[in-house]
Amino acid sequence: MTDLTVARSILDQLGGARFVAMTGARELVGSADSLTFKIGANPKRVSQVRVTLTPADLYSVTFFRIGKAPQIESDVYSNMLEAVFSERTGLYTQLLRAAS
Repeated sequence: MTDLTVARSILDQLGGARFVAMTGARELVGSADSLTFKIGANPKRVSQVRVTLTPADLYSVTFFRIGKAPQIESDVYSNMLEAVFSERTGLYTQLLRAAS
């Protein structure tokens, strides 16, 4: 049986249930060192994302588009995951607060 501790941590760092609701993430598949999932419609036409923990304790995030070569963002810190995801997909991972 595969240890899904890393996959669960990745999902938590992305925002957990809030992330799933905001992005339409589905078909989440975890492995010993990664989390892969499909996402809903987005401006950048990304269909699938894989977040992999590297030996340097950083993340490599791969963005897949149908008919295109995967785009890889390397050396991503955990606190940068949401920003990298939003930049590459055009999807927000949380509700924005209005300026007061």
